[in-house]
Amino acid sequence: MIEFVVEGTPRNHSARSRPQWQARVRNAAPAQTALLDGSLRLRIDFFFEGATDLDADNIIKPIQDALEHVVYDNDESVVDVCSRKVDRLSPPPVIDAPATLETALNSTTGDFVYIRVGAAHPEVTFS
Repeated sequence: MIEFVVEGTPRNHSARSRPQWQARVRNAAPAQTALLDGSLRLRIDFFFEGATDLDADNIIKPIQDALEHVVYDNDESVVDVCSRKVDRLSPPPVIDAPATLETALNSTTGDFVYIRVGAAHPEVTFS
């Protein structure tokens, strides 16, 4: 499993600044000795302050593409995606936050994205 935080506001798939955002994502990803393989789950949590016009689904593809050859070889190995927007000014309770996310919540001002990639669960559940 790999998790990290990217400071700043994500870009959608059609933004002209998409390449710069993708470079920021790649640079924030932790260095690793081997790429993840097998069926993977990508989780994206966008923490913003106040209001945003970004749709949760439109920020997925630029991030997913940016992680190719950095976290995994090909984004076709991502079989499960969860994308969420969280307003930091009126947040829901964050339960069991990983240390990386907890640190970002307590020390980062402004927008940021928490990204987590790990093995996909083999079962299909509808809960």
